[in-house]
Formats: sequence, C-alpha cells, structure tokens
Amino acid sequence: MRIIDVHMHLGHRFEWTDRARQVWMDTGPYVPMIYDDAGRQLPQEYGDVVKREGLFGGILIPEYSPLTAGVMPIERALEINLFHPELIPIANLNPNYHDDLPQEFERQLASGARGLKLHPIHGFFYANDQALYPVYAKCEKEGLPVMFHAGTSLFKGCRMRYSDPYTFDDVINDFPDMKIVLCHGGRGFWYNIAEFLVKNHKNVYIDVSGLPPKNLLRYFPSMRKFSGKYLFGTDFPGVPGIKENLDALTAVMDDSEAMNGIRFDNAYGLFGFWKEGIFEAADAAEIFPVVDDGSKRYRGAIPEDCYHEPYMPMEELLGEMRRMRFFGYRKDLKLLGVMAKERVKEVTLIRHAYVLTDLQGRGIGSKLLKYIEGSIDTQWLLIGTWNAATWAIDFYRKHGYEIMPDKDDLLGRYWDISDRQTETSCVLGKKIR
Repeated sequence: MRIIDVHMHLGHRFEWTDRARQVWMDTGPYVPMIYDDAGRQLPQEYGDVVKREGLFGGILIPEYSPLTAGVMPIERALEINLFHPELIPIANLNPNYHDDLPQEFERQLASGARGLKLHPIHGFFYANDQALYPVYAKCEKEGLPVMFHAGTSLFKGCRMRYSDPYTFDDVINDFPDMKIVLCHGGRGFWYNIAEFLVKNHKNVYIDVSGLPPKNLLRYFPSMRKFSGKYLFGTDFPGVPGIKENLDALTAVMDDSEAMNGIRFDNAYGLFGFWKEGIFEAADAAEIFPVVDDGSKRYRGAIPEDCYHEPYMPMEELLGEMRRMRFFGYRKDLKLLGVMAKERVKEVTLIRHAYVLTDLQGRGIGSKLLKYIEGSIDTQWLLIGTWNAATWAIDFYRKHGYEIMPDKDDLLGRYWDISDRQTETSCVLGKKIR
C-alpha cells in the first residue's frame, strides 16, 4: 500500500523555538529516532523512519518564522532529499524575514525546491499581501503548488487574524489556475469556510495534517463526497504515528476508494513530483525483474562458467539489499532501471546497475549515476565490471571514470568475489572529492 504524506517538518531541534518543541515536536515518538544527542537532524535516519511506516513519498517543509516557530532553512530539507529523493523539498517565504521575495524564491527553487509553503500566522503577514503576488504569478504559470497554513496555531505569539480565510479567498480568486492546498483545513474556527472553498474552486485542496482523524467527518461533513479534494498529511514529527493516523482515518472513512485517493492518488496526481524520477527502490519483487532483464545483455560477455539464469536469484538479491541501498528510475510508477551503492571501508562502490533492455541508451543509467555521485561522502567511487562488457566500460569512461591499474588489489580489498571473476573483471574509478 502506497502512502504520500504531504506535510512533513524538519530542522535541527535547536532551530525550533522552545514553545514549538514543547507543544508540537515532542508530542510524537520520533525525536529519539531522527536527532542525535546534540539535537541535530539525522537526514538518513529521518527518511528511514518514515519509510518504515510505509511512505512512498512526502513533502518536506522548511520555515522562516523566527518569532514563533523558528528558522528551519531549506538546506535542512535538501539534506534529507539527498538521501531520500522521494521526499520532496518545497520553498518557504516570509515577507517580514526575506527582503526580496521573488529573488529568495528563485534561490530556493534553484537549490531544489519544487513548490511553496507559507505560514502567515507564524510570520505575521497576510496571504493576500501584494508583495507575494509576483511569486504567486510564477507559481500559477509554472504549475508550482502553493500550500498555506490555514488555521490556528499553538505556538506562543501567533496572531489569529493572519489566518483569516478571507485572505486566502482573495488569492484563490486572483489566481484561479494555481494549485492551492489549505493545510489543516481551517483548524479551529474555519473548517466550514475551508470546506466551502474546496467544494467551489477546482484548484483548492485540503490537507488533513494536524487534525485528529476521528473528528474529520465532523469538521468536513462532505469529505466522503469530495474525497478527491483531500490529501493525507501528518505534521511529522509532531504526530502520534504516520501509520497510526492513516489507520484511524481509514476506519473513520470506511470507504476504500475514497481512501485510495486521500492516502496516495490525489497527491500523486496534483503535485506530479513522483510521476518520473529517481527514488529509492526497496521492493525486491519490483527490483528483480529489472535486474533479470537488464542482466541478459551480459550473456556472452560473462564467462560461461560464471553465467547462469537468473543471473541474480531472488535469495541473492535479498541478501544484497540488506547490505546496500538500491535506487531506481521510475516513470508512471514503473521501475525502469536500478543502481545500488555500497559503502565499503573508505570508498563507495556502484553495484548492480541495470536498465530494462529495450530502454537502454536513453539516459536512464546516466541519471542514476549522476544521482549516486551526488549522494556519497567518500573520495572515491568505484565500479567493477567484466572485461568483455565493453559497452559498460565505455559508459563509465564517458562519465569520467578511468580504468584502475591495481584492479586485483581493489577487487580483493572491497569485493568478495571468486578468483575466476577477479581474473575476468576490471575496476573503473572516479575521484569525487
């Protein structure tokens, strides 16, 4: 079952204000799992934790609200995305913090943000502030989603007037083709107004983050009928549990078709972030056919006494997945190619790089390789392949890799392979740092 959480917060613990930590972050079980003893965010562990709860994808929200929530910059989202590309960073702006809003928005987009989240109640500005209109115009033109904190907040110093839903109504009407999400659905006093806006504007959606699932049908009586306009979100890490919230919502809705939309389909279609790109691959049943098909090209290049079909049996694949991370290129949910990385001592190895046979030569392998190169922290990246696999050697050479002269020593030090495989293989390397 695939889940998308459209509302996930981040940042070092000490970047959040004391009040924000107390009333929100510390209410969930996740703090010991995603921060070190000094309160620093652990990017890889952050993603590992949410994936164990079944997340297929998520949206990472930075924030610049020094007087209420704190300053958790876009860089924190990028650190997580580097390890977990299916967790998508979006930008955050505050007219009372950023001097030049369009320029700052461009900076965050250039760094990797793919949408915008605004916190008017935390930053003391109105959603219909004209200073934001050039940013909205860009979002509307380029199809970038805009998410608003719409509702009350428990953070000390917040002013409810900045969450007045009539200010969102101005933006909704002035930018009728902009994708708009009312986060928290008008929490506190404005549920009925948020529901009205969703029902009457094709471009408006509600995410249910920060709301008790058991109360949702009371807050939004038409939620089942208009289930296509609702998105699952949690406010992670300030949530009792991602899966716990989803299970509670599923029980309340008692409608499997509606829940398929809320937990996945609606966000997948609205944002488009996960329709094509590189994401971690963790399902052996999905990886196996790609490896099996892609490896067939090596028939004839691999010595007969080393080749067999399937080239990597499922049991072997499962063992490899316990030692290394696989990443895949996906389009319309179909896995088209895979590449794994394995840290061994002071180097990183590229392992098990395969693309479906009929899609080879279309740049999928190059994109996977570029991602792997950008995600490692070792000086050297090494790849072992067969001497007779000249197309594979040419591929890596094209990307700046060189044949390593001491291949027997490298294969013995970093790989666990037979003498026969060592004899018929080579190693290419690239100094990354």
